[in-house]
Amino acid sequence: MLGSQPIFFHAIMNAPGKETDKKKALGTTLRKMTECDSDDLYVDLSITCIRKGDETATILAGVPPVRIYF
Repeated sequence: MLGSQPIFFHAIMNAPGKETDKKKALGTTLRKMTECDSDDLYVDLSITCIRKGDETATILAGVPPVRIYF
């Protein structure tokens, strides 16, 4: 997530028929996906996580934001 906009949503991108969208998203640079200016030094991302095998898909609390430097 970047702000309130998803950059990559695993559940949606793995749905049948989304193979082309997934390949396009994974082939795009983060700078382009986030539409950052060329003088931006970094972007902060919010990442949601669930435990592998969790059938209820409970989102884990306390996952810190990730800062990516360009």
